[in-house]
Order: sequence, then structure tokens, then C-alpha cells
Amino acid sequence: MAPCSLDLQLFAGFDTTRHGNFTAGSPSVQIDIRTVRAAFQDGLSFERKDNGEIAVGIRPDQLVNYALNASELHCQGRHASTFRLISRASGLQKISDNELNQMSEARRRIIQRISRLSRDGNFQQQVLQAYDHRCAVTRSPLRLVEAAHILPVGAPDSTDVVTNGLALSPTYHRAFDSGLIYLIDRYEMKVNPAKEVELRGLNLAGGIDAFKAPLGGILLPPGARQRPRLDLILKANRFRLIAT
Repeated sequence: MAPCSLDLQLFAGFDTTRHGNFTAGSPSVQIDIRTVRAAFQDGLSFERKDNGEIAVGIRPDQLVNYALNASELHCQGRHASTFRLISRASGLQKISDNELNQMSEARRRIIQRISRLSRDGNFQQQVLQAYDHRCAVTRSPLRLVEAAHILPVGAPDSTDVVTNGLALSPTYHRAFDSGLIYLIDRYEMKVNPAKEVELRGLNLAGGIDAFKAPLGGILLPPGARQRPRLDLILKANRFRLIAT
């Protein structure tokens, strides 16, 4: 894995087992600039070289995911049929069950993993950009701000689109996912009274008043098409059994 020589703040990944003498000037460790630029959009992008090896363009937020999956990715991705599906998965293109069922278990697993990582990475990037990397509750431009799903992953009708997302600091993200706080259709964040009573009953409510202070009207993206969908807010509250 090596940083791209252009000022793109991206990385290029190679199968190091095939490069005993890894040098930046070697044609075997070069990657097409179009592949690198595609990583801006998709998080991970793939190029199949003449020797069957694949090179990978990597957006910084996907660097850890690439490192964790690099060995299996390069091993399985060198097969032409698997490479085609991995490339489609990274571009968020639909892959049918029939296509997956034709793959071995190992190849099917890496295709599904890349699809999930690409969906997660795309969602994260879109949400954080929509909120200018600021927490929707505190409005602080925190480096650790995260993308939270309004309607949780796994719930019926949950989607990985910006209108189902909020940018939240880790503390408020966990509180939102646990139902301690919730969003209403007037774009206001509120504390869940039942959860607050539960915490106080367990003597775990220290600092709750300071925690509640920033709640209220949330920061919204400037573009109306990026703002939380009202139907998803309502579905999320029903899914979490929050009475509003």
C-alpha cells in the first residue's frame, strides 16, 4: 500500500506478496489515475492488471477496511469473474442472488463485504459532507463526528441515503441509537423521558443536565433534498417504541 503521488489524499493498494522488490518507479506497482479518482466517489475502486493482479484505489476513510480485508481481497479478486462483481459492488450496483450463488463461498463472502463497506463508506461521506462535518446537536466541528442512521439498519425501509442520516458526535450517536434521545418531525432532538427515568433509577444520570443542554432544534443541511425525511423520523420512533 502506498500514498498516491498526486495531491489527491488517496492511497493505492497492491498485493505485496507479488512484489519482492517494491519500488515506486516499477510499472508493476502503478495504478491508472482513473482508478484512483474513482475512489473519491466509491471509497474503494479496482483495476485488474495484465498479470491478473488487482490494484486498489483507497479513500482515506476506507484505509482501515482495506487493510483488514487486503489479503482476501487480492487473493479472490484476481479471478476475472470475481473482479467484475467486486467492481460492481464498490460502485453500489445491484448484484443478483443468482450471480452470487455461482461464486464459491470465499468469493461470495468478499463480494458481499465490499458491497457493505462501499454502502457504509458512501453513506458516511454523504452525511458528513451534508452537515459540514458538524454535529447536528452541538454544532461543533468535531473530527470524530459520525454518520448515524435515523431509521436503524435492519429496520424495514431503512436506507443508506443522506435523508436517513444525521451527523452526530460519538456520545450523541450512542444516545440516539439507544433511544435516550430521539428526533421529532419538527427537526428537534428531545430526551426520551422513559429512558431518563430509567437512568435516574439506576443512579446513572450524572451529567444528564449538561448532556440535555444542547438538545432542541438541530443543525440541518442547507439543501432541502439532504434533510431528514419526515416519514423516516416517524418510522424510527415507532421502531424504537418511543411515544411522541
